[in-house]
Amino acid sequence: MSTEPFCRLKEDVIVQQDIKKSKFITYLMAISTEDEAKEKLKEIRKLHPKAAHHCSAFRCEEITRSSDDGEPSSSAGLPILTVLQGHHLDHVLCVVVRYFGGTLLGVGGLIQAYSSSTALAVNAAVLLYPQRILEYQLRFPYAQINPVESSLEATDLIVDRQYDDQVSYTVKSQNQHLEAKLIESTNGKINVSFIRTYNEYREVNHDR
Repeated sequence: MSTEPFCRLKEDVIVQQDIKKSKFITYLMAISTEDEAKEKLKEIRKLHPKAAHHCSAFRCEEITRSSDDGEPSSSAGLPILTVLQGHHLDHVLCVVVRYFGGTLLGVGGLIQAYSSSTALAVNAAVLLYPQRILEYQLRFPYAQINPVESSLEATDLIVDRQYDDQVSYTVKSQNQHLEAKLIESTNGKINVSFIRTYNEYREVNHDR
């Protein structure tokens, strides 16, 4: 079983392709809940009232749903869902709108059409991957400002600065060895308090 983490969409995507005179318009959208997925599907149906089919699938944590919307069983919704799962997408809805062009594609042709339409949208999307973030509070004398800031890497972020009798920073970092690095750079003249750890979704340069 793959251990690749789930990813999310940075922004919604709309793509289109024509296959044997049928038009396939794919909407790939971020969702937070199942109810939101249902509402967005309703909106797309209103946008395309004359379309032959509005096939869809979504994933939202443990919840998955798919619909063939009148196409032969398992020829549309399941292929859409399979592509979403293959790319480890979560909190996502994909709707493929089909305008029938008069040529029957057959079950195999439909599976290929709906799979490729979904893949086309995913390949056009910018994906966000979960990054493990460690949050710290740093407290140190004013004389240690330069050593502290020199120890922080490009991926570290100071989210709050307070200045009173000493300097206090709140820092987000992906470096689990940050505390040891700061203690070394300040010769121990710093107090590092761990606050929490959590996931933050960020864009990552991956070759897909």
